[in-house]
Amino acid sequence: MRTRSPLTGQGSRVRGWVAAPELAILLYALLALDAARSAERPVAWLALAAVPVALLLRRRPVALGVVLALGGAWLRIAALGIPETCDQLAVSRAALGPILAGGSPWGIGYAASVPPGAPFPYGPLAVPAALIGVPLEVAAMAGILLLLARERAVLSVALLGGWVGWVELGTCGINDQLPAFLLLAGLLLVERGRRSGALLVGVGAAIKPYLLAWAPPLLGFGGVALAVPLLTATILLWLPILSWGPARFLASVEMARAIHPVSENALNVPVLRIVALPAAVLALRVRTWETMVVAGCAIFAIVLFLDHWASFGYWLVVLPLLGILGERRLRRTVDPSDGTAPSVPYRGTRSSR
Repeated sequence: MRTRSPLTGQGSRVRGWVAAPELAILLYALLALDAARSAERPVAWLALAAVPVALLLRRRPVALGVVLALGGAWLRIAALGIPETCDQLAVSRAALGPILAGGSPWGIGYAASVPPGAPFPYGPLAVPAALIGVPLEVAAMAGILLLLARERAVLSVALLGGWVGWVELGTCGINDQLPAFLLLAGLLLVERGRRSGALLVGVGAAIKPYLLAWAPPLLGFGGVALAVPLLTATILLWLPILSWGPARFLASVEMARAIHPVSENALNVPVLRIVALPAAVLALRVRTWETMVVAGCAIFAIVLFLDHWASFGYWLVVLPLLGILGERRLRRTVDPSDGTAPSVPYRGTRSSR
């Protein structure tokens, strides 16, 4: 039987990592307690039932993560039906009117927004997704939490699942969680050599085009094998732009920037966003999954968080990815024999086999 020498210190380091499940349970319990107390419905307290079950499963990180993910999902289900206080979904539903009238949904200020006058600066798929609305967004966030659990990112599950800020944001009417889920699922599929993952990223970009921040690193990582499904999905799903007008879409983007007079959640140095161009060029040279993910996150952050204003929902796009990378690195640091393999080049195009 393989043993560790006490002189190496590895055993104590592993025992330190074993405490991570307990830390995740404690973090979730504290956050979910606050979220349930802040909720307007008593059924939210049922989310705390995940705590004793998670304690029983603390030596099985995936099962533990699933339980915490279900608890986080329940906090959001308990909030369904509460009036929306964010206007992304409301504007997207209002955009259906001009489409049905044979016009373009872009370049219009909609009275459905708060304050009135916000445009529709999203992709064509944002409209049908908005018709399902908050329930679809809640389902997408549940999917994100379950994917995090599958990757054994239990601390990320606890933080994103239980914190009242994320719970309230995720049920207020934002439309960032569905594209975030499609991005996370797509990139995890790509890591496993599935070209369909790039297709999912393209579908998500037809809801929120900011997912195209991952296009250059995906092309660098997988070459033609990933370029074909990504570009195919993107081009086909953006075909309405031919009749709705690319100039009108750009007008909506500028209107969206002007609708927020006060800078919030951003560094407000839009002139520096030009840095995204050399970053995208450099991203074409990435060769591992981890650097591909980080490169996409960097381009995303440069374009959105250096602008005048950024939605807090944008964090839900990058935090799950960074959580997986961070917790994988932590596991490999404290236990080099951990089963999480280091990132390797995409086997769909660059494998030696």
